[in-house]
This record gives sequence, structure tokens and C-alpha cells, in this order.
Amino acid sequence: MDPASLLEVYRRDRRRLLGFLLSAGGGGGLAVDLSRVDLNAVSADYALECVASGAQFDASEATRRYFDERRYPIMIGSPSGNSYFLLSSSEPSDSPPKEAAPCIGPQAPTQENSSPARQPRDFFRAAVNISEMGYGAKDVSLSDISPQRVNKVDILSLGLPELSTELSDDDIRETAYEVLLAALVVSGKIHFSEEKREKKPKFLKGLRSKVEGSNSSPQLENNYSQILDLIRVQMEISESMDTLTKRALRLTSLTMEHGHLDVPRISLQLLNSVGKLDFPTERLRVQWHRRQANVLEELLLFSASREYDMSETLRIVLSKLKNTEGWVVSVPEGRVEVLTIIERYNTKLSALTKKFGLKDETYHWAQNYHFNFRLYEKLLCSVFDILEDGQLVEEADEILEIAKLTWPILGITEKLHGVFYAWVLFQKFAQTGEILLLKRTSLQIQKLQLHHDIKEIELYTNSFICSAEACGSNRALNLVDSTLLKINVWCRHQLENYHAYFSKNNFSIFESMLNLVLLSAINSTEDGEEETMLIETPVGSTPESKLIHLLVVRSIQAAYKQALISSDGQSKTEFKHPLTMLANEVKLVAEKECTAFSPILHKYYPEAQRVALIFLHLLYGQQLELFLERIDHSENSKEILAASNNFELFIAQNLYSVYGEAVGSSLSSYLKPYMIGRFSSPLILQWLHAQHENVLEWTKRTIEIEDWEPLSAHEKQSTSVVEVFRIVEETVDQFFNSSLPLDIVHLRSLLIGITSSLQVYLMHMENQQVSGSTLLPSAPVLTRYAESMNPFAKRKVIEPTVPEEKVASKLNNLSVPKLCVKLSTLQFIRDQLDTIEEGIKHSWVSFLSAARLLDYLSCMASGRAVSKILSSSDESVDELFTIFDDVRMTAVKITDTILKFIGTRAVFWDMRDSLLLSLYRDSVEGARMEIFIPSIDQVLDQVCDLIVDVLRDQVVLRIFQACMAGFIWVLLDGGPSRAFLETDVDLMQQDLAMLKDLFVAEGQGLPLDVVEKEAKQSREILDLYMLKADTIIEMLIHASDQMSNHLEFTSAQRRHVHDAHTLLRVLCHKKDKIASTFLKIQYHLPRSSDYDDVPVKDASYKVPIFSEMLKKSTSFNWSETGQQSFRIMKKKLQEASWQ
Repeated sequence: MDPASLLEVYRRDRRRLLGFLLSAGGGGGLAVDLSRVDLNAVSADYALECVASGAQFDASEATRRYFDERRYPIMIGSPSGNSYFLLSSSEPSDSPPKEAAPCIGPQAPTQENSSPARQPRDFFRAAVNISEMGYGAKDVSLSDISPQRVNKVDILSLGLPELSTELSDDDIRETAYEVLLAALVVSGKIHFSEEKREKKPKFLKGLRSKVEGSNSSPQLENNYSQILDLIRVQMEISESMDTLTKRALRLTSLTMEHGHLDVPRISLQLLNSVGKLDFPTERLRVQWHRRQANVLEELLLFSASREYDMSETLRIVLSKLKNTEGWVVSVPEGRVEVLTIIERYNTKLSALTKKFGLKDETYHWAQNYHFNFRLYEKLLCSVFDILEDGQLVEEADEILEIAKLTWPILGITEKLHGVFYAWVLFQKFAQTGEILLLKRTSLQIQKLQLHHDIKEIELYTNSFICSAEACGSNRALNLVDSTLLKINVWCRHQLENYHAYFSKNNFSIFESMLNLVLLSAINSTEDGEEETMLIETPVGSTPESKLIHLLVVRSIQAAYKQALISSDGQSKTEFKHPLTMLANEVKLVAEKECTAFSPILHKYYPEAQRVALIFLHLLYGQQLELFLERIDHSENSKEILAASNNFELFIAQNLYSVYGEAVGSSLSSYLKPYMIGRFSSPLILQWLHAQHENVLEWTKRTIEIEDWEPLSAHEKQSTSVVEVFRIVEETVDQFFNSSLPLDIVHLRSLLIGITSSLQVYLMHMENQQVSGSTLLPSAPVLTRYAESMNPFAKRKVIEPTVPEEKVASKLNNLSVPKLCVKLSTLQFIRDQLDTIEEGIKHSWVSFLSAARLLDYLSCMASGRAVSKILSSSDESVDELFTIFDDVRMTAVKITDTILKFIGTRAVFWDMRDSLLLSLYRDSVEGARMEIFIPSIDQVLDQVCDLIVDVLRDQVVLRIFQACMAGFIWVLLDGGPSRAFLETDVDLMQQDLAMLKDLFVAEGQGLPLDVVEKEAKQSREILDLYMLKADTIIEMLIHASDQMSNHLEFTSAQRRHVHDAHTLLRVLCHKKDKIASTFLKIQYHLPRSSDYDDVPVKDASYKVPIFSEMLKKSTSFNWSETGQQSFRIMKKKLQEASWQ
């Protein structure tokens, strides 16, 4: 749009906004009568102040403020408040602008970065030059069809001959409305009454005629009145001018004859019927009068220039008419004479021979089509809602029907109507991007191509010449062809760079525009199109396929050129090699092509996606080939190869997804696989070796500082194992995300590195363990129950043994909470190892898919059949993963070791003083089990909080087994301080039942049958204490005789309830005179009163370790057979130890 037209648009919008504000209540809350207010001379700031404050609007004050403001430069809002626009040269100024002013002219849309333009690197300069478009880049498009950018570029022009007068866009619009009113009057569709219409206070009254007409008369004339009122608002005609024009046409309607009416006659009738006093302001009168004079000059003077005798006279009278001041003061007779002369000339021109002999044809149809068609174009534009840009009003069809009444006046035919309506629809689409308008344009063009007129009308339609720029030159075409060509060229300029013009917000427009291009295509192609393309159209392609092929190639070429420039700029800001950035950029182009454009293009040209992807692959390959000739082992090389391989995989994947294994195509000859694996394999092995060293070093460091505390309440494993697996997972992710071709050698190296790191971790855990036998209490001296006769006699003290310093330091890190964390950690290792193995296998399957894609691409390039089998079979890959079984076996082994140790630690170490050395000490009634149940319960709660669910029952079972072993130890090896009566057994059985109930936990703990099984031996030992001493002695003698037959010795934890060891200790702890006498005579056991256990409060040790339980046993006085049996039993006991 030229600057003058653009200024008119801005002024019109300003008047409309001011009128809306003031008429809607800008004067103290009351509507302002704007009929005599010149809105062009109203200060916008003053109007806004009145609306905001509710003050009364004063037209004179608004005008004064307007002219006062014009004396100062236009200010712009800025933090400093002192920025303004300069109308003069800035050279004499002290502070020139720091940045150049933005360009006002049309701007071609690009995808370049907003940063200052920078010269591409030498590496890319040749590529940019090679990828230059082989056609002109002169663009008349509206960017990416976004309304925000429409104002920056020129609106499409129909190419009609230029007007010779100074008629503005507003003049054309107002004249078109007058022609419409005259057509309505002459057609008899509507009659303008003398009664004044009720004035409506709202600026937009009549905009929704269907709503306001709900109570209107059903008569046809009233319907026309409602539609006409809507058209008036749409065409932005003021009520005062509408009333003035209708009054003039009502007075002259009787003199107008239907069929001989033309635009000059309408103007003459209006000039003859309208006086000075009919206008609300002098300015309006001058504008209206000047417009009428310009219309007559445009239509009569230049048409009559062929008749010299007429043109000179006409020029003189028109000059008088254009003198608006003189016209007012002249006598009426003089004005009538001027108008009569003009009318006579118009009548003479109208009487000339008609060129086409059509019905109702007038002289002005053919001679002044450039003006008539502009009027009709303005009329058709009234179908667009002025408030909702890009939307048609609901009454659009009624408006079109009324517009058809102007056909006899303006020389419009059905086909011309279709052309103009398609054109205004397309123009509005170009401004707004509304897809509905584009679809309506396509529908109109379809109707146009199906329409056929008689020969005379066809000749008439084709006689109108418009200028159109095509093939690099300005061509003269008929109106229909020019319109279709302009629409086609505009759309093609978008489609020839559709990556720049279309985004996800307007993909639907892309398909509609493509349909429109195919629909409006003219049977001619630009010269040299085939020669400029780097990838040729397949032989035998249809014209439609050739056109789409051209669009794809040119758009890909433009997108690649833009990617070259963009990647060069990004490489400088992100400090990466330009080829890496270029690979990422072209991959984005390919993604957008495959997801957005190719599915649409495929409908019309099945090879569209193949063309786009192969062409992109070819363009990037030219750059990559230069790099591969001088590749090194730097990090940049790895990034470039990865990005290139990633791009090539994407190309292969999309080609395969669309075209399958059909590799035969003439386009495949342009494929040249990059062969990335040949260059990347040494780089991958080098990286794996360095990564393995890093992982191993990190594993050693983190395990050395591990304190075996849980990671959180929900994640019960150690922190160190999480760190180890984190770095392992990062290594695996980096390995498979490297986007480089892999082989089985690389996979084997990866698995070896993972296994080595985990084995180091597990070995450290195993070295921290100690044997569970170090926690078992040493067997006290065997005594017989006997009370001391001398309470002051000195007793022998049983001293505990102290563990070695090295073992004691290890035990500090083997507390029950730490052991629980270790068990959870071992389970976490097993679970994570399964997860990692599954993930690696899944990733390897994905890699095999990628390898097959690269093989597919090679087959396509060479034309051979696609191979089905790759070198790496599934069996060979599964064999590699057996290396993880060693890690699993080690983890299971250490888990079993800790499980055996944790119960012993909890009972025989942590609860030694509170349970083993205190339970039943001195008397059963004074040290019952119920005293120690809370301690055991606390340990169980601690275990349940720290152990994972899968191991919880196993750990609790081990603790219960240790409790049973401790209970048995109290019963059999409790030392001199423990002696039991038969009456104590009931209490001890109750304690055993209490302990079992604790671990069963009302069905929430261990299964009842498991608990009963583990408590069976304790129950049987308690049953022995219920027997008489004589019975036990007989059982002991019988058991000793069996030992003489070389029966295998059983350890303390596996001893049978009726073996000699158990029976002997039952007698030692039985508070019975017969048992004491037997032990004194046969074994010479000392009295229990001669020894004293170390009291708990005096214990000076923390870590007592236990020797063999029968190390200090004495000999027994048996018979020869009995002594022989005892010697055998004693030797077995001395060789045995607690496990």
C-alpha cells in the first residue's frame, strides 16, 4: 500500500475510534452529537481525558488542543521520557540516534535470528553460494500470513489501470455507496420517505441487523432497508451523509431512467440537488464537492480526450466545478449552466456506438472499467465485519444480492462478479490469515472455471486488461487471468519457502493454499525451472507433480540456506562446530517436513517426502564430506559424527516408514550414505576406556566414605550405591545416546566396565564382615547346684575374654541398623542390575533397528535388496550378559553372610547384658521374659524401618532364631547363677509363649508354623526340666553309651535334645540334690556357689568373644565303659565350637 493510502487508513481508524468513544458516553456520561464535529481535528488525548474523568466534551477545546499539540514533536514513551521523532536531519543535533530507524518499505519474511547480521564462516560461504535460489527472491507476500505482520508489507493490487485524478480510497468507498443507493432507487426495491429516521445514539447501530430486525416489518422493502443500514455501517458512511444522499436521490429518482443510468449522471444529479446548507460542516461540503468533481473528471475528461473539441470545453467547465469556493458564491444560473454542459457531454459520450452490443451496455462499461471495478470491489468489501477482522457478517449473502443491483450501472457480469468476489476474499485472507476466506476463494475459483458465457459476454469479459508481474517482467493480461495469476504467484511465493511461512499454527492454511495454487495454475511455467533444480523431477511426472516437485525443492533449498546461516551464528554463541549445529538445524527442517508438509504433499505427489529428505541428505552430505577428509580424534569430531548420524538415521527412518522396502526409484541415485561408523569406532573405544577408569575411581572413593546410613525413609539403600549406579547409568545413557554406530565389541567393553565397578563395591562390603562366632559368649564352667555353707568364702570370678582390636573396630560398622542398610543395598544392587540389563538389552534392540535403517539406506543408494540379518545375533548378545551373573552370585553370597550374622549381633551382642546375662539370673520370678520383651520389640521395629520388604521376614526370622539360641543358652549354659526348679518350668514356658507371640504379631509377623518349628527345641528342653533327676541321669548314661559307638557329634546349634551334652547341662542347672550328688561323684563338678558371674554393672568390656563351650570341662568318674564314653564325648566337645 502506498504511503498516501496507508495514511488514509490510519485516519479512518482514528475517526472510527474517536467516534465510538465519544458517542458511547464520552461527555460526562452522555452521548455527544458528532454530526457537526470534525473528528480529524479532535485531540485524542483530550477525548481520552474526558472519557476517563467523565467531564463534558467541548468540541472547540478539543480542536484547540489538537492544533497546539501539532506544534511539538511526537513523543514516545521511554524510561527517560525525552525520546521523540525527528522530522528534520539529525546532523546538527548534539545527540544523534544510536540505532538506525526501521525500514518503512515492504520486508521479505525470513527466519534469521534477531541478532545483528554476521558474516558466515569461510567454511560455509561456498555452501551458501551453492544453495542460492535459482529464481528471483522478490516477494510480494505477507510474511507467514500472520495479522501482526500484515502492516509491514504491501497489500496485493489487482493491477487495474491507475486513476488519473486524486481520488482517495475513501472517495472510492463513498462513491460506491452512492451508486448502490441510486441502483436501489432506480430498481424500485426501496423508496426513501421524507420523514426523518429516528436517530440512534450508538455508533455501531445496525451492525447486527438480524438482531435489531427481530421486531421489523416482514415487508421486503423493510428488509432492504435493514440490509442497507448494515452496509452503511460496514462501509463507514456517516448518518448525516447517508441522509443527505438519500434526500437528493429521492428528489431526482423520477428523472432517472432505469437502464441508462451511469456514475457521471448520478454525480450530476447529486450536485444539482444538494446545497451548501445540507452539510453539517463546511469541511464536509468541500470534501464532498471535490470528490464529485474528481469523479466527473475521471470519467468524462479522459474518456473525451479523443474528441479535442469536447475535451477543451469540458476541461474549462470542470475547472469551474472544482473551484469549491467559487462554486458556492456563484449565481444559481451559472451552476446550472456548468452542470448542463457536463451532462450534455456525458450524453454525447453515452450515445457513441456500443462496443459489444450487450443489453444495457453503456459507454462507461468499457471506457471506465478501471473506475467502475474499483467501486464494485469496495461494495463487495462490505461483507466483512469491521469489528471482527477476517469474519463475514451473517447477512453476507443478502449484501451480495443487493450489490448485484449495481451491475447495469457498473458493467458487471456473473463471471466478473465471481472474479471480484474471489479477489476481495483473497485480499482479506492475505491481511488476516483467516482460513475460511481462503476456502471460499477456492470455491469461487472453482465456480469461475465452470462458468461459461455466450460469445459476446466472453469477449466483453476478456477485453479488460490488467498488468501482472510474471516471469520476471510486467505482462498485460485480461482481468480473469490476471486475477488468477496474482493469486497463484502470491501463494507460490509462500509455498516456495513454506518452511519459513508456515508453522504449527497455520498448517491448515498450507493445504488450502496448495489447493488454490493447483486450482489457479496457468498453463505456463517459468523458463529454466528444471535447469535450476539440483534434483530433477522423475520422468513421466504430471504437470501437477512437476509443480509440487518444484515447490518442494525450492522450499528445501531455501530452508537449507537459512540453516547454514543460522548454524554459523549459533556456533559462535554456543561454541560448537558449525557442522554440529547445521546437522541439528537440518534435522529440525526434516522433522517439520515429515510431520507437517509431506502428509499433505503426498496426496498430490507421492514422491514429495522422498524428494525433500533425499535433497536435504544430499545438501548436508556435501558439507560433511569436506570435514571427513580431515577428521581428527577431538571432541568436536565426535559431536559432528553423532549429529550427522542422528540426522541420517532420521532420514532413513522416515523414508522406510513411508516407502517401505521399495528401494527402486530414480531419486535414489542422489543418495550417498555418510558411512559414519568407519570413522567413529575408534572414538567410541577410546571413550569407553576413559569412562571405565572414571567409574572405577568414583566407586572406590564413594565406598570408602560410606557410613551406611539409609538414603531416606522410603529409599533404604546406602547413598554410595545410588551414586555408583547413577554414574553407571550415566555411562550407559551416554553410550547409547551418543548417536554413533555401535557394534558388539563396544557392548562387550561396556559390560566389562560395569561388572568391574560393582565387583569392587561388593568386595569392599565383604571385607567389612567378621565371623558370627566372635559374638557368641564363651561357655561358662560347668558346676553343680549347691548352696555355700560359708557366705563369706571367697568366690572365683569368671572373667570374660576381650576381642582383638582389629575385630572390635570392624564391629563398630556392623550394628543392626547398618547391617539392615547393607542388606537393602545388596537387594538394590540385584534389582538395579536387572533393570540395567533390561535397559541395555532394550537399547541394543533399538540400536539394531538403527543399524538396519542404515543398511536400508545403503541398499537404497546401491539399488540392491534389503538384507535381513545383521552380523550380531541375539544369541551372541545374550552370552555377553552372563557376565552379570558373577555380580549376582557375589551379592547373594554376601546377603547370606549378613543374614547369618545379624541375628547373632542383635541377641548375643546388643542384648547380651539386657537379655542373656540378666534373664532368669538368680531366680526365674525376678527376671522374667516380659522385662526384656520391649528391648526385643524395639530391635524389631528398627529392623522393619530399615530393611526392604523383600528381606524383612528373613531378617526377623534370623533374629527369632537367635532369640531361641539365646534362650537355650540361658537354659543350658547360663552359668553358676542360674538353677531351675520344676516349678519354674511353667513360668519359663509362659515366657517362651510370650516370645513366640511377639514374633507372630497377630498374623502380621512370621508364620505360626515357622515360629513353632524354630521354638521346638526350646520347648523340648523345658520338658526335660519337668523330669525327675533320676530319669535324666538314666537318659545321660544311655546317651553316653551311644557316643561310645562313634556317633557323630552335633554342634551346640544343631544338638539334639536327648544327646549327652544337653542332658549333662540340664543336670548342671537343675536345682535338685540327687542331680548335684550325681555330678559331684561322677564328674567332680564344683559347687555353683564357689563361682561368681561378673555383674552387668561391673562389666568392663564391650565385645566379649566366646571360646569353645566345653574347653574347661573336667573329667568324670565313670565306670570303665562310662569313662571311655565320656573321654570320647569330651574330645568331641573340645573340638566343637559355636557357629
